[in-house]
Amino acid sequence: MGKSGALNVTESGSEVVHDPKQVDVPTSPEQYLAQFKESFELNILERPSPNELVFEMVRTDPSFVNALRRILMAEIPTVAIERVYITKNSSIIHDEVLAHRMGLVPIMADARLMQGTVDPAAMQQSEEEVDPDDCAPNDRNTIVFRMDAHCTHAEARAASVAQNKRSGKKQAPKNEQEMDELVAGSDTDGLEQVAKDASSKQAYQFPKDRPFTKSIYSSELEWIPQGDQQFRFPQVVSPIHSDILLAKLRPGQSISIECHAIKGIGKDHAKFSPVATASYRLLPHVEILEPVFDELAEELVHLYEPGVFELVPVTAQDPPGTRQKAAIKNPYACTMSRNFMRNETLAKSIRITRIPDHFIFSIESVGMYSPAVLLAEALRVLQKKCIRVMDLTDAEAARS
Repeated sequence: MGKSGALNVTESGSEVVHDPKQVDVPTSPEQYLAQFKESFELNILERPSPNELVFEMVRTDPSFVNALRRILMAEIPTVAIERVYITKNSSIIHDEVLAHRMGLVPIMADARLMQGTVDPAAMQQSEEEVDPDDCAPNDRNTIVFRMDAHCTHAEARAASVAQNKRSGKKQAPKNEQEMDELVAGSDTDGLEQVAKDASSKQAYQFPKDRPFTKSIYSSELEWIPQGDQQFRFPQVVSPIHSDILLAKLRPGQSISIECHAIKGIGKDHAKFSPVATASYRLLPHVEILEPVFDELAEELVHLYEPGVFELVPVTAQDPPGTRQKAAIKNPYACTMSRNFMRNETLAKSIRITRIPDHFIFSIESVGMYSPAVLLAEALRVLQKKCIRVMDLTDAEAARS
């Protein structure tokens, strides 16, 4: 075993120093494997929300933790819209922009219940035989959505009548041209008022006489079950969030599209990534080298490092005339901000390093899987990778 290095935080940054108090790190694969089997720990720390999970991994290597992070971001399959067939689009949004926006809508569907599709171009270049049916859309590899959104003149007329009632007007616009003319800011006084409102710190208030515009949200996407999908999927397939703005329509405009969602991974496109964030940090090791008392202790607890220290009464061994002192409360709350180093006395009294084999891992799911399921799937993918490496190694050894 070799001695590990620790990150010593200074005012100018951080540096790796040799600390004999730190734990031993393995110097060979055999030592690492033995240590991993004997003392590896994974503990759940908190669940801030249904889509967030914070846990710790103790006595492991950065390569293992980083492998989990990369797998979480790029190698766990999810479902996303891949192809958009546009029948009609008379909105102001271009077809390719609309298709791109549809692809980024996260879909609530379990990709483990679907088969993957094969790219025809990749099939031609591959030496292995591929079933042509795997390239064609079917109920096993494709989920179909449809959206027919319209903004009618009747809707605009009804909205205008309701708007005029709120503003106290007696007569509604007679036609669409009159509605278009009711744009706040069309005269000089209006422009000055709009400029004044834009420079104000208060929340912007839309003009009362603005033309009617209908917002189209992701809730307009309708799942069309194919084959036995209605029985195969335990819950209705739909966008995770129903309030994602897709387009805006004026009276007379409409959008009619069909979307095909497939199974994919984040390595192919970011829209397939199941996590919003997946990150880790080393656990800080906080030490009080010299006692900190009274007002300086209050500054340390409340101003410089909130949540890390706490105030405790002094004991008989402390200097007379002091009331309270700082004590370590929660090292997990330390963000390595180095704020306490602004004070020369605190800079000499407090030392913060990092434990090199203790990692705090945070997962924030997009929503199609819970973070606990994502962690289990990441470990399963990593296990398959290890098995594949061992099989390749055994095959190479057999040939030689």
